Amino acid sequence: MEKLKWFLYLSAVLLVGVPMSIVLMSDDVTFSSTFSHSIISTAFVLVILGKMITVQEKRKDNKRFASDIGIMIGLSIVLVTRFI
Repeated sequence: MEKLKWFLYLSAVLLVGVPMSIVLMSDDVTFSSTFSHSIISTAFVLVILGKMITVQEKRKDNKRFASDIGIMIGLSIVLVTRFI
């Protein structure tokens, strides 16, 4: 599960970072707002899934996971408000 968690986080960073670097390097390349919103929303979902795995691992080890729950709730609120 550890590898899956880091794969989800890395995928989220690359999903946002690659289009951003393309836009910053080129003068005439732009992306539509729909594409940008879907990329950012997908990255949020990947981070939330990674945090869910972290919470499950911490629950097994009897560690504190309140901050991870807070991050998941905050990202979920942002994700829902983006759709409204």
